[in-house]
Amino acid sequence: MQYNEHRWDLKGTLGILSVLLLLAGLGGPTTRAHDASWIVPLHAQKVKNPVKVTPQGLAAAADMFHENCAPCHGNKGRGDGEMAQYMKKVKPSNLADAAMMSEMTDGEIFWKMSEGRPPMPSWKDQLTETQRWQLVNYLRTLGTKEVATKGK
Repeated sequence: MQYNEHRWDLKGTLGILSVLLLLAGLGGPTTRAHDASWIVPLHAQKVKNPVKVTPQGLAAAADMFHENCAPCHGNKGRGDGEMAQYMKKVKPSNLADAAMMSEMTDGEIFWKMSEGRPPMPSWKDQLTETQRWQLVNYLRTLGTKEVATKGK
């Protein structure tokens, strides 16, 4: 009986340690410092963007962004949209934060956009796969616009 009790204590201790590591952002390759609570599967992180950046694709994505994303993320992607003030537990990400965005692969951004999590909706049923990849390309421009603006 004692052996089983010790084995359970070890499993419980390892479980608690795993949770603490995840909360600290040290839980392995699927966590990121910017938001350790939104874990993207490793296979999704590795997916490459099949959509090339074009002026037409960026223009289409800008329209999609302003229609679907800006109410929460703001017109410049800073997380300051008009709906952001009503979000108490999970605030919209600052998509213009070049450091944060550089930590994420295109696959991660695509997966988060596709799957969503409250209060962010899943966009996989509203936007085509191509549209979501175009949005990934557009989001990559937000941080560069932010950096360019700071220099002026």
